[in-house]
Amino acid sequence: MIISAEKASRAKGISEKKTIFIVDNNVINRTKLRNSLRLCGKYMIIGESQYYDFYEKISIFSPNILVLSSFQPCENFYEYIFKIRNDFPLMKLLIVTDDLDENDFIKAVNAGVVGYLSYSDSFESVANAIDEIINYGASYDKRLNKFIYRVINAMNDKLKPCHFDKPVAEQFSLTKRELEVASVMSDSSRYSDVARKLHISNDTVKMHMSHIYKKLGVSTKHEAILKLQSKILEFKLNSTV
Repeated sequence: MIISAEKASRAKGISEKKTIFIVDNNVINRTKLRNSLRLCGKYMIIGESQYYDFYEKISIFSPNILVLSSFQPCENFYEYIFKIRNDFPLMKLLIVTDDLDENDFIKAVNAGVVGYLSYSDSFESVANAIDEIINYGASYDKRLNKFIYRVINAMNDKLKPCHFDKPVAEQFSLTKRELEVASVMSDSSRYSDVARKLHISNDTVKMHMSHIYKKLGVSTKHEAILKLQSKILEFKLNSTV
């Protein structure tokens, strides 16, 4: 069957959209959030569920962004969040809570959550937060700015310095091609996806990844991605100044 260029282009655009999975016990909230995200046209909603069974479903769907909506943490829930981050290191977690809580915010960040905001503005604010997570790596409710400043100020010299003066490739002695492979790998979970995007073979991807492992001092793809993510983000933020 021959597919027109227009249909092929549209299909490619859909396949490259970031995928979203929504978790909320309130079906009305899920519907409003789903419709709001669909209206912006940037993302594909691939699933939704209540809290009691969402882990099993995200294991099947493997979304890019997991939105935990109307979030009210129960005891030990952030340990569960940490487990999700370990099991799905490429998945970005966004918490949308009914009430901002500074202590819960700290727990969320320590557990690996990259987005934390309140519903008090609008459902559209979730789409804006997802944009920031995709483009800048994180998004936090602006009303937490003063609190974040106080935390940073209190940590003072305990903060780990960021080496903005060196590109990530130089920090780890990566070649230009290795950096390209590592960057694409941070958005793709399979070697075949990286090979397709960079127009190289699977064996070439594996070869580059083995070199990357050695230079980073890691032994798995997930460890390499986690070690590189912060450095890549630092360099991207610095390059926009």
